[in-house]
Order: sequence, then structure tokens, then C-alpha cells
Amino acid sequence: MYNQSCSACQENRYQTCSLTTNTCQCPGNSYWNGSMCPLQLFENATCSQIDACRSDLNLSCVINSYGEFTQCSI
Repeated sequence: MYNQSCSACQENRYQTCSLTTNTCQCPGNSYWNGSMCPLQLFENATCSQIDACRSDLNLSCVINSYGEFTQCSI
């Protein structure tokens, strides 16, 4: 139901309705991993996508010299 119309997630506690896009989105401090909304990761945690780390703590998923996501870092 991610990215579907807000009517699809009205009774869902794991996704919220974005008033900006009128679509179901992951709540704050979580991210869409393709199948669910896990909590975002803290510093030094292993990450596999750009939005997996806590953005409110200025963390991002670092990309190594091979172009692979590695870990959350400032």
C-alpha cells in the first residue's frame, strides 16, 4: 500500500497519509525498504540504501569506492 492513495492506509498503523502527496508513506524516522517501513538506522550501522539512516541526526548511508552503500555516518 506504500505510495497508494491515502484511503488505502487509513486503518494502517505502519504507514501514514502524506497531506502533500495524498499517498501512504512511512512515518518519521522510518524508510521504505521495498516491503515494509523499518526504523531508520543509527551511526555505524550497516545500511543498504540512501534513506536508511537517521536524517534527523544528519546521518547518511556512505557509498564506498565500488559504489556500494556501506554504513551510516555523518
